[in-house]
Amino acid sequence: MKDRLNELLQEHDVLYGMICRDATLTDIELLAQAGFHVIWLDLEHSPQSTAEALRLSRSICHLGMVPLVRILELTRTHVQCLLDGGVHIVNLPDIRSPEQATQFVQLGKYPPIGQRGVSSTSVANDYTLGPDPEQTLRETNQATHLMTMFESDEAYEQLDAILEVEGIDIITIGPADWSIGLGIFGEQAKKQMTPRIKRVFVAAREAGKITAMTVSTADQADYYHQLGVRVFFVGPDIAIKRRVFRDTIDPIKSVHKRRPS
Repeated sequence: MKDRLNELLQEHDVLYGMICRDATLTDIELLAQAGFHVIWLDLEHSPQSTAEALRLSRSICHLGMVPLVRILELTRTHVQCLLDGGVHIVNLPDIRSPEQATQFVQLGKYPPIGQRGVSSTSVANDYTLGPDPEQTLRETNQATHLMTMFESDEAYEQLDAILEVEGIDIITIGPADWSIGLGIFGEQAKKQMTPRIKRVFVAAREAGKITAMTVSTADQADYYHQLGVRVFFVGPDIAIKRRVFRDTIDPIKSVHKRRPS
C-alpha cells in the first residue's frame, strides 16, 4: 500500500478535496479530471453505504486520488472494513478525548502501534501480505491515516492531550456543529470561533500533524493556508450541484418570463 497522501503533499504545496454525499462513478472521474486530490466520502450525513464507499474508493485510488471516509461512530465495524477495503484516510467526527483518540488508533493501526486485525487478503495490501508480512504491515501503517474532527469545547479543552496521541496524523474542524452546540450563530459565532480554530491549527501544525479545512472562498483558503492548512475541501457535492443546476436553468427561465403572453 503506497502512501499516496504524502506523495501528493511532497508534489504540491496544497491539496484540494471534495466532500461527497451523493457520489457516482462519473462524479469521481470528473473530479479527477478537474484536478482534485482527496475525495471525502461522507457516511455520517448521507445515505451512502459502506459497500458503496468501498466501491467508489477503488476508483478513487485507480485515478490517482486519495479516498477518505467519515465514519458514523467509533467502532471496529466501521473502521476495520473500510481500511481492509483500501480506504487511505478514516475520519472520526466529534472527537472528545485522548481516550477516544487512543481507541481510534487501536482500531486503525497494526501492532505495535495499535491492534488492528490482520487479513491476508485485504484490498489495501493487494490481496496478499507478500514474502515479508512484517514489512507489509509496517508500510501499511505508514500509508494509513487517521483523521479527527474538533467540534466541541470538550475536545478543545483537551487539545494538547489529543494531539499527543501517536497515530492520529490529520486534524480538521467542524465549525458549524461546534458553534451550534454552543448556541451561537452568525457574527457571534465567527467572533468566538475564530480564535479557537486558530489555536487548534497552530497547535496541530506545531505537533507535526497534517491539517485540513472546508472553505468556500479564496480568501478563506488563503487565511487558513497561513495557519498551516494544506488540504482544502470545497464541497459538499450536493450544494455545488444545486447551485449549478439553478444557475443553468434560471437564465433560460428568465427569457420566457420576459415574453408577453
